[in-house]
Amino acid sequence: MLLAIVFALTLYLMSGGKKPYVRRVPGLDAMEDAVGRSTEMGKPVVASYGWAFSGFDYWTVAGLTILSHVAKLCAKTNTRLLVPTGGSEGSYIVRPVAVEIVKNAYEAEGKSDLFNENDLPFLSGSQFAMGTGYAGMLLSNRPGSMIMAGSSAADAMMIAEVSNQVGAITITAPTYIGNVAALACASDYVMIGEEAVAAGAYLSQEPAQLASIRTQDIYKFIGIGLILLGWVLTAVGSNLIQQILST
Repeated sequence: MLLAIVFALTLYLMSGGKKPYVRRVPGLDAMEDAVGRSTEMGKPVVASYGWAFSGFDYWTVAGLTILSHVAKLCAKTNTRLLVPTGGSEGSYIVRPVAVEIVKNAYEAEGKSDLFNENDLPFLSGSQFAMGTGYAGMLLSNRPGSMIMAGSSAADAMMIAEVSNQVGAITITAPTYIGNVAALACASDYVMIGEEAVAAGAYLSQEPAQLASIRTQDIYKFIGIGLILLGWVLTAVGSNLIQQILST
C-alpha cells in the first residue's frame, strides 16, 4: 500500500512538469559503439527485448524502449536489424508492438523501404525453443553485435556464449539474479540490476517509468535510514528494533 501511495504521489508531482533526473547509463554508449562496429563491418545487429513472461511487465517495457533506441541507430546507419521474438505465452501479445516500434524507427528516418517484418521472426512461445532459435539466428547471420535486454532466464547464458563464438560484441542486461555472474563473464558489457530499467526511463522520459525509478530510490533511502537507525539504537542499548521485528 505504501509503495502504491509513493508511486501515485510521485506521478502527481510530475504532472506539474517537473521530472526527476535520471543520469545517462553507460550501457547506452556501449550500444552505440556496438551498432557502429556492425555498420563498419557490414554485418547486422541482433537485438531482443526479452521473453515477456508476464506480457508488458516492468522489464519488457524497458526492453522495448531500448529496442526503439537500437532501431533508430540502425535506421540512421542503414544497418540491418534482426529481432528474435517469442519465449513465452505473454510474448504473443508483445510482438506486434515490437514490430511497430522497429517500423516507426525506420519511418522516422525516412527509410521505410529498409524495414522488413521478416527480420522480426517469431521463433517459439516456449522458453528453451526460443533460446535455441535465437542461438541458431546468431550462428546463421553472424552479426557484428548482439544486444539482449528485457526479461530472460536460464537460456541467456547459452545465447551469450554463442554470440561470443561468432565474434559479436555482446551486451546483456540480466533480470534474473542467478545470471548476473555468468553473463558478466560472457558479455563485453553487462547492465547489472536496474541499469536497463534506468536506461529505458532515460530514453523514453515516460512519467510512469520515471516515477517507478524515483519510487525505488525513495524506498532505498528509507531502507538505508532504517538500517542506520537500527545500528544506532543497538549501539546505545535499545531493543526497539527487535521489538518491532518480533511483532
